[in-house]
Amino acid sequence: MTTYTPQFLGIPAAWTQEGGDRNAGEGIVIGFIDSGINPEHPSFAYDPTINNPFRFTFDNFSGACEEGPLFPQTSCNGKIVSARFFSAGAQTTTTLNDSVDILSPFDVVGHGR
Repeated sequence: MTTYTPQFLGIPAAWTQEGGDRNAGEGIVIGFIDSGINPEHPSFAYDPTINNPFRFTFDNFSGACEEGPLFPQTSCNGKIVSARFFSAGAQTTTTLNDSVDILSPFDVVGHGR
């Protein structure tokens, strides 16, 4: 769920029912296991200059932000707090395809667009 999901789904009162904008989801981190993520997608954009009720600090999280092709350290922001990639198993059993198997958390196949 992003900050825009309730409006997209037509349920704008969702945050209010869960404690209000300032407390909804307090202390909750959601993890995804996926083939990659595109930090440039608007759903993952974090703009600290907008009037956002959600306050963010990396001090609250213990995840790692691994750099790689198309995924600089700055890709982790107020919405992406950790991103990793795991390739050791695949690299021991096969030759990676450089066009889709990059050593990075970035989604090169674009399935999330």
